[in-house]
Amino acid sequence: MITTIDPVGSWSWEAKVASPESDLIVRCVRQVLDVWATLRSLGMVEARAEADVTVHDADNRAVLLRKERVPAGAPHAGAESALLDACSTLSGQHVGCVTIDLSLPGASYRGGVPHAVRQLFVVSLDMWPSGVTTTTLHTFSDAWLSHDLRGHRQPDVQQENAPRLKAALAAITELIGSPVQPWDPGAHGVPTEDGFEDFPDDDPDLLDSWYMFEIPRRTERLQEKIPQDAPRYESETSTPVEFVDVSLDEEVIGYLWAAESGDAAGYEPRTPAGHVAMDAAADWLAYLSQAKGRGLASLDALREAMDGEGTKRSGAVASGSLRRASSAEEVQELSGRE
Repeated sequence: MITTIDPVGSWSWEAKVASPESDLIVRCVRQVLDVWATLRSLGMVEARAEADVTVHDADNRAVLLRKERVPAGAPHAGAESALLDACSTLSGQHVGCVTIDLSLPGASYRGGVPHAVRQLFVVSLDMWPSGVTTTTLHTFSDAWLSHDLRGHRQPDVQQENAPRLKAALAAITELIGSPVQPWDPGAHGVPTEDGFEDFPDDDPDLLDSWYMFEIPRRTERLQEKIPQDAPRYESETSTPVEFVDVSLDEEVIGYLWAAESGDAAGYEPRTPAGHVAMDAAADWLAYLSQAKGRGLASLDALREAMDGEGTKRSGAVASGSLRRASSAEEVQELSGRE
């Protein structure tokens, strides 16, 4: 099972209600918490989450407030207060569209064993003063698909997980009272009203959306974290590599690697670890750039990092984690595995 940075699939529900007297932000918060509670009742997600909140002005031309990674507890047990407190500076103001993106940890299953994912789903809710509301569920795991993102069949995984997604979509449809609208087919799958369409049994190489789409997109985002003119090692190599685990709070959040020959090195965020893996990327890529600027060979930079203490954002190299992979691609695949 593999987890991505961009959604594997998405579904939306649209509704319109007469504008009640209650505050727009309050209504938006309560609606997104109701969806969270619904997913919780099915055992799909955990009792913790992070929210990004965006509030536009009454004309929807300017952003009045933007807060990211607002921590939230269990629905209706502190989460409402946390989200409303984040918007407290807007009290009394006339606002336009309110958007809340709620990132939800959960687990997919293989052989009855849960595999934790920091961002299994994101519930996105857009609410306008007119009463129009769009609720969207994004998933970032391939556990629901007939094939994993490398193109290999996974009938047992699908049988174990797909019914859970089907139940979640049905429950949200009942909660909102409007039909589900699957998004258009994406790079990784074809959403349907009750999950995903099965892939045909083609050559796995033709279904390998992980390397055709996810890795190029992720690499582009990573490279944007350092200035264009900054020194940098080569990002590709045809030789075996050495790599280490990067850990934060005893969780592996990424992998730092260097080519055994040549001058290539990189950091691969472990996508099941969620936002913290990408946050750490900025620090590790900056470190590699500085090491390159100091004239260190890529393997020397890796060994120097093994002796470093790291930071609260970057994490640190896990002691005794040095090992060898046949290629950088092998490390990239490992970085997506749940």
